[in-house]
Amino acid sequence: MTTETATPEKALADVRKEIDAIDDAIQDLLLKRTELVVEVAEAKARAASAAGKGSFVAFRPAREAEVLRRVAGRHKGRLPLRVLVRLWREIMASMTRIQGPFRVDVFGPQGDVLGFWDLARNYYGSTTPMELHSNARDVLRRVGHDRSAIGLLPQPGVAADDDWWVGFATGGTSEMRIVARLPFVDVAGDNDGARALVLAHSTFESTGDDTSLLALSTAESLSDARVVALVKDAGIDGRRIASARIDNGVAKHVYLVSVPHHLAEDDERFTALAVEPIVEVRLLGGYANPLLRESDGE
Repeated sequence: MTTETATPEKALADVRKEIDAIDDAIQDLLLKRTELVVEVAEAKARAASAAGKGSFVAFRPAREAEVLRRVAGRHKGRLPLRVLVRLWREIMASMTRIQGPFRVDVFGPQGDVLGFWDLARNYYGSTTPMELHSNARDVLRRVGHDRSAIGLLPQPGVAADDDWWVGFATGGTSEMRIVARLPFVDVAGDNDGARALVLAHSTFESTGDDTSLLALSTAESLSDARVVALVKDAGIDGRRIASARIDNGVAKHVYLVSVPHHLAEDDERFTALAVEPIVEVRLLGGYANPLLRESDGE
């Protein structure tokens, strides 16, 4: 009887075979996931046709946030969470494109062009069609005329060149909404990276942990305390994060207010906000709050 002694080379070969088997299983599951996404797209197309609509918007930022939170909640081990999220984002972006046209228009603020471009690529995929713009109005115009496009713009109150929201808040009616905030994984101490909001022809849906953004146009200048008090009197807790002077005949100022929960388009409290000196109230949308981490294992 002979006893076979395992060598380091044999042990390494066995591990590599196991890794290959895992890779095959991952690929098989991705193919299965793709088949299911195709079924979902066909069901959405039938529903849109029955409703008399020519197409549907495949982009569902609230659903994407819920998936990422679930994945992050069960994550463990040495693989950094941001790497895991990047992998999932590649998958999710490609699945969105399988359902229909999908593109990203990116505003690159002067001095931080690459930061916003990288942010878009990291979240919306390495092969998704993207275009960089030096003017925020170009992003708003492109997204406004293309239901399959989304726009990435600097987060007001955080980045330079962040006054794009003023025209969005005071212009004509629009089907666009702010629907996401990037990056979705926020690591403590990482304060130098780009911060952005995403606009799309998509509904601002609740995920259970959200931030809403309100625009208040007023006939006079208001202090931060007055803005907070007016919002609070209507039953909403909020804080001013940006403001600007305007002149559209009646309104002279506009204030961007952050609310730490989801607000629906038909929230009755908006009626209570329609008091002097407030001329107009607009819900600009909002976003699923990002995942906050003290560290990411790197």
